[in-house]
Amino acid sequence: MRKVAAAVLLALFLFIGAVSAQDAGGAEAESAIPPIRVWLPAPLIDDEEEQAYQLLREHAAAFTENNGAGIEFRLKNVGALGGIMATIRAGKEVAPGALPDLALIRRRDFTQTQALQYLQSQETLFSSSLINDLGDGLAFGQVPLEEARALYGMPYLYDLLLTVSTQPLDVSDNRLRFADVLASGLSYLFPAARSSGLNQTLTLQYLAAAGMTSPAGSMAVDESALEEVLTFYQELQQQQLVDAQVLTYASPAAYRADFLDNADMPQLAVVKASDFLQLHDLQEAPLYAANIPTLAGDAISLLDGWLWVIVAPDHNRQAISARFLEWLMEANFHAAFAQAVYHLPSQPALVELSLPPSVNRPFFSQLLAAAMLPLPENEGSALPRLLQDALEQVLQGEADAAGATRWVLSQVADR
Repeated sequence: MRKVAAAVLLALFLFIGAVSAQDAGGAEAESAIPPIRVWLPAPLIDDEEEQAYQLLREHAAAFTENNGAGIEFRLKNVGALGGIMATIRAGKEVAPGALPDLALIRRRDFTQTQALQYLQSQETLFSSSLINDLGDGLAFGQVPLEEARALYGMPYLYDLLLTVSTQPLDVSDNRLRFADVLASGLSYLFPAARSSGLNQTLTLQYLAAAGMTSPAGSMAVDESALEEVLTFYQELQQQQLVDAQVLTYASPAAYRADFLDNADMPQLAVVKASDFLQLHDLQEAPLYAANIPTLAGDAISLLDGWLWVIVAPDHNRQAISARFLEWLMEANFHAAFAQAVYHLPSQPALVELSLPPSVNRPFFSQLLAAAMLPLPENEGSALPRLLQDALEQVLQGEADAAGATRWVLSQVADR
């Protein structure tokens, strides 16, 4: 009888132990943090074997070790069916569980409407030190609300418009003026096409000539500034330094191959900073960066690039996602990653650290400090379209600068 009782007690203890172990295992499973799902843009990182992706994986592994949350990366297209923002829009209603916690998106895909409808506010999620490090760059990821601006995108990588030359430019003060380009004899390439509004190069040159520091609000017509800018293009056309073919170029990518194939020829081309940094890395012949030529040589540019957005509506997921973003902003990693993808880091203090020593590092810092956000496509007035038409008249030899300017003024007066 005693043997039976002992056997029963032993079985009971074993059962209790098994149940306790199961409960402990279940509790541990429930307390584990689900992996942070991160979508990366394929145009920026198109191969998991790339240096940038390996840097990211290593840095994420260190985050996991310190925070107990895994990271799941997925490469996605942008700007097309199945792209990052298209999938976020489609998935919010039909498959919210398939959406990421975090995504790195293009600035041009970051609109007020999409931010408020599909993305999460990042206000109060980050440390004051990080906010201070970003400085005025926060505006890159803010959207206007009724009484203030709110952060919906964490600025991460910047791109800028500048020029690249195949030969040294004789500009002692590092300021490229209209007169310098005309005296250099360099053929001039720029993306002059624009389906609506005004091309970005002409926007910058007109704003600089008119003494405007920002394209915010409706642009006003300045007769003197307009004629000065159009005179530059008239003289380029007369000296055969620019061809009307530029009116078919919608972006620097349209003439990148031709520029490289003729790198031994005297050329000056408007490109993005990311283009220049990549060409500088890959091209054997030396290339030289300068500002967009303006009347007075102003260090002026348009800011573009990439920012992080939080998609997850759950507050706990937002908190762990923000913690990971802070990790990605760590100085040495941020600089190294930006260099690997040929962009500039959004933290101004890291710009020179992210650049190769063979480029003019102070130039990039100065240009970034002077850069402005792009002019919206629907800027709110007819002037950008009129200025674009005036440029086309000059480049096609249909009017001189004075005549094209008078035409713009007459069109404005009739509206």
